[in-house]
Amino acid sequence: MRRGLLIGFILFCATTRLFAAQPFTKISETYQQRIKPLLKHYCLDCHSTEKEKGELDLERFAKLEEVRKVPKVWMKVVEMMEDGEMPPNKKPQLSAAERKVFLGWVKNYLDAEALASAGDPGRVVLRRLSNAEYTYTIQDLTGVALTPAREFPVDGAAGEGFMNVGDAMGMSPALVQKYLDAAKEVAAHAVLTPKGIRFSLGTSRRDWADELLF
Repeated sequence: MRRGLLIGFILFCATTRLFAAQPFTKISETYQQRIKPLLKHYCLDCHSTEKEKGELDLERFAKLEEVRKVPKVWMKVVEMMEDGEMPPNKKPQLSAAERKVFLGWVKNYLDAEALASAGDPGRVVLRRLSNAEYTYTIQDLTGVALTPAREFPVDGAAGEGFMNVGDAMGMSPALVQKYLDAAKEVAAHAVLTPKGIRFSLGTSRRDWADELLF
């Protein structure tokens, strides 16, 4: 039974890879036959390896294998073409038919890439909590309105505008020390009782006694 399931799983994986690879065969052929000549004629005057205007080098994409390494570049190409920014107004323009072929190919490629990567989130960054997340977590765990992150540097926003993006959340040695100091401060608010541990806003025995009395 287990052997049958294993064989079935292997066949399923092989079939999935086969169907995923089929669209790219046609996409690769079209890229070599029709898209590369359009790139050479309309794009490489500005976006060659030598000139790389706007930090965009389209000459490096000799084969589809290179194209597939950076799909974000081609998403940007579609955006710029649909916004009328590429090619620039003073440069030769694609005919309506050429434009349709070019954009159609790029969109077909991106659709195929998305299908091939379905279920794969890509590189997942192990990130720390943001300052706000850390503060709220400590408050939820202790039940006390502590502010352990008040001495932390301000979280920087990534290109997306969010402050909890893993790529933008560095962890320097200085910040590690601040986390250690914050943990010690939180621990100072811990009160040992016969029934366990509770947390107090105060850090002295007098504070703890006053809380119980008043």
